[in-house]
Amino acid sequence: MLIDITFRHMESSPRLRDHATQRAEKLGRYNDQVQNVHIVLSSEKIHHIAEITVHTPGELFKATSSSEDLYKSIDLTVEKLERHLKKRKEKVKVESHRA
Repeated sequence: MLIDITFRHMESSPRLRDHATQRAEKLGRYNDQVQNVHIVLSSEKIHHIAEITVHTPGELFKATSSSEDLYKSIDLTVEKLERHLKKRKEKVKVESHRA
């Protein structure tokens, strides 16, 4: 799984990069076909925005969160994607049992 991080209107820090990478690696648990994860971290006045896009064969999952703390924004966005990937996994599981 390739993890790409982009910083907009802010400086990169190793601690922030490590936190985002560790959280993004957990998304592979819910779909073992995750090929690429693109994380965009930006800052606008007092709001910090985390946008994460997950690429799988044939599908694209995207989530965005905003808060006053960038670490919290990353965590909220990953939680949204975890729910989305779990829901998709269950849907595929149910569809395969019907066939």
